[in-house]
Amino acid sequence: MRKFSVFVITALLLSGCSTGEQSQTTALGVIPNCDQIDISKETSKELKLSCLDGSSEINYHSIKGPIVINVWASWCTGCKEEMPYFVDLYANPIFKSGEIKLLGIDVDEKNADSGPNFIKSHGMSWPHLEDTDSRSKLVFGPGVPVTYFLDKSGIVIHKHIGAYRSKSQLYEAVEKYFKVKL
Repeated sequence: MRKFSVFVITALLLSGCSTGEQSQTTALGVIPNCDQIDISKETSKELKLSCLDGSSEINYHSIKGPIVINVWASWCTGCKEEMPYFVDLYANPIFKSGEIKLLGIDVDEKNADSGPNFIKSHGMSWPHLEDTDSRSKLVFGPGVPVTYFLDKSGIVIHKHIGAYRSKSQLYEAVEKYFKVKL
């Protein structure tokens, strides 16, 4: 009986040390090129931003969707909090297949390594543009994060200012505005 009691107490103590959450190892992110972004919209407006991998330059105003565009910065607390939801969203088959695309825009970094390091450490693997001289503030405003949804014509159909507070909040917005089921 004494051995059984010691076993039960030990088991309870050890299980009490657990957080109840399974630990996850986040895969390292990658910085792909921006070739998958549809830039066929005719426009006279111009806001050219470089692809973070250095391969090309894209005029933001020529982007067509359906696409989710998330404007972020490595120093932004809200961006850090919501990024796991975007990583999860990008893993969804609708995004993996390219039916809906995801694009990040990194802004206001103090040095050239901050954005790429953030991408790698947060497991991000979708294309990103970078704004090194704050020109995008004229389009997106001064704060981050901000998220735009563009339809297949390149028209903004939804704008979310601030961080998404849950995965379900982000998923519900994508389902509502793009009329899909995730």
